[in-house]
Amino acid sequence: MRRKLFVSFITILLVLTCNINSSFAQDTPTYPVYVVQPGETLTVIASKFNTTVDAIIEVNGIVNADLISEGTELMIPGLEGISGRLETHAVNVGETLEDLALSNNISLSTLLSLNKITSPNEVYVGTNLIIPVANQESSLLVAADIQAQDTPLETAVRLQQNPWVLLHLNDFRTGSSLIINTPVFAEINPDKAVSLISPMIRAIDISPLPLVQGTTIVVTVQTVQPLDLTGILDTYTLRFFPVADQENTYYAIQGIHAMAVPGLVKFNLTGSADGQTLFSYDQMLLQEEGVFIKDPPLYVQDETVDPAITGPEDDLVRSVVSQITPDKYWQGSFRYPVDGSVEDDTIGFMSTFGNRRSYNDSDYTYFHSGLDFGVYVNSLNIYAPADGVVAYTGSLTVRGNATFIDHGQGIYSGYFHQAEIKVNVGDHVQQGQLIGLIGGTGRVTGPHLHWEIWANGVQVNPVDWVNNSYP
Repeated sequence: MRRKLFVSFITILLVLTCNINSSFAQDTPTYPVYVVQPGETLTVIASKFNTTVDAIIEVNGIVNADLISEGTELMIPGLEGISGRLETHAVNVGETLEDLALSNNISLSTLLSLNKITSPNEVYVGTNLIIPVANQESSLLVAADIQAQDTPLETAVRLQQNPWVLLHLNDFRTGSSLIINTPVFAEINPDKAVSLISPMIRAIDISPLPLVQGTTIVVTVQTVQPLDLTGILDTYTLRFFPVADQENTYYAIQGIHAMAVPGLVKFNLTGSADGQTLFSYDQMLLQEEGVFIKDPPLYVQDETVDPAITGPEDDLVRSVVSQITPDKYWQGSFRYPVDGSVEDDTIGFMSTFGNRRSYNDSDYTYFHSGLDFGVYVNSLNIYAPADGVVAYTGSLTVRGNATFIDHGQGIYSGYFHQAEIKVNVGDHVQQGQLIGLIGGTGRVTGPHLHWEIWANGVQVNPVDWVNNSYP
């Protein structure tokens, strides 16, 4: 009798304990975590996740909202059923909403709701999505695509995967749910992942996305065998080069024009071998405006804005920077071409890249195509920002005494308004080598150095080349 009473007591105790634990778990919800991005405020974040600033402050125990900055981790209330880390993902080439939902183990409806998407047609390559990423030891990647007459069992055998696991991961309910050329996701090593664009492609990446006026992008393609790759982005022909020490991997560097029209632009990638085209893939990419300011109107000599003079000079420059050298001369990031440092304010910018400009009361149809360095306490020396070969030197009406350096693979840098040029065409220069002196020749309102970088025929923001390493 005592034994029965003891067992009953233990049973009751366990039930009560379970109820207490269950109640405690329900009263302590788990929130997804979001990392604050540059320029975001609590108001912006609250609007992004359809919650309130007060709710975010409450669940995070925030005392001073002014201390919230880039990189701060915030728990986000009001997102029932969502856990993990909320990450920003730019839709890349070949990705669909359905694929992103499957690969991140969330429902399509959750993905649509979280991003306030009413129609999948609103999403393009470059669209930024918020995706909850769970902590997983292995990656869920595309292992293959469905072939004609495939069944779930045949697909599992071909991929050496557990059929039941594969059914669960891909939501395959019946054999009729298999559609040709749709992806099959599995927990595999990244080096075994494939691309649905073509069986010849293992991976493709465009970075950064979306395309933004004045930036430099890199298109990286990993293939299963050596291929000849060509491509088109908007009106520009992409030039692909092999990545050193990486087998069957290629990259193309392309500038986005500072006044490119926002909207959708065409992207094409074509692969061939032995003169035979193996695939050709087209997709539209999202292109957005950059953030630029308007300079005050500038007043210069009339001949320096006369199309009869500027036109031929521009044609000359384009003929110089359009020459593609297959060798890559530069390594790592560029340096600024003058003495001093931005960190200690011993480098001063008179004007930055992309500023909208008006000359002699014209409309703001011009833009500043580089960086202007003023003459302060530093020397007048001009240095090569990276290794290269001098491609042009000469005196021009607008650009004054000008030098162009070929850094290889379609990357050029230009130096204008010099007082003196200290290099000759054909010279091999090294990073940090003296190449000229700052002056006031050409179309100027005072002595300064104008510095440009061209990426495959397009002027881009030079600061990006100092702050980043391409490719």
